[in-house]
Amino acid sequence: MIPFPYLKLLPEGAVFLTDSATLIVADVHLGKSAAFRARGLPVPEGDTARDLGRLLDLAKQNEASHLVIAGDLFHAPSGITPELEAALHRFLQQIEIPVTLVLGNHDLKLHKIIAELNPVPHLDLGEKFRVIHDPAGASGKRLHLSGHLHPVVKIPDGKRTSLRLRCFLFRNQTLILPAFGSFTGGAILSHFPDDRVFVSLRDQVVELPLELISLRKCH
Repeated sequence: MIPFPYLKLLPEGAVFLTDSATLIVADVHLGKSAAFRARGLPVPEGDTARDLGRLLDLAKQNEASHLVIAGDLFHAPSGITPELEAALHRFLQQIEIPVTLVLGNHDLKLHKIIAELNPVPHLDLGEKFRVIHDPAGASGKRLHLSGHLHPVVKIPDGKRTSLRLRCFLFRNQTLILPAFGSFTGGAILSHFPDDRVFVSLRDQVVELPLELISLRKCH
C-alpha cells in the first residue's frame, strides 16, 4: 500500500486518517442531476439523497471525528434547489462532526457557501498531509490529497471488452481520490512509470500492476 502511516484507502472511494479519525472524500457534485433537469434533460432524481446517505453511513461506520471534502461538493448554481438545501442541512445536523469543504472549481461558481461547511482554499492536517482540490496545486514534501480529475482505469479482458473502475491514483506525492458522487463521471488518465493505481474489488482496495491497465503511457 501507500507508504504513509495512518492512511487507509476505503473501498467506497474515500480516505481515512486513522490517527485523527478524519474522513476525506472528493467530487460529490451535489445537484448535478438537478442541473441537467434545469436544462430540460429527463435525468432521474435521487442522487443527492443517495450520496448524502452514503456519506453519513461512511462517517458513522468509521467513527469519524472530522469530514473533509476535497472540492466540488456542489456541481452548479442551477442545481442548488430548495430540496438540496434542506437535505444538506439535515445531513449536517445528523453527522454531528465538523465538516470542512476545500473549495473546488465547481464550488467557486456558487454565490454563497453556508458557514457550517467551513470553506477553505486548502487544509493542512498536521505536518504530513495537505488537502487540496486540483493536484496541479501540490507543492512541497508533504503528501497531498486531492480530487478534480475523477480518475478511472480501463482493464481489458478481451479484444473488444474491458472493465472500467474508479481508482485512487498516487503520483508525485499526491493521492488523487476517485469521484464520490454516484452521478459523477470518470476520466481514463494517461500514466507515468512511477504511478500507482488502487481500485476497490470485493469490498477491499488492491493495487493494480500497471501492465494490466489500458492507458496511454506518458514520457
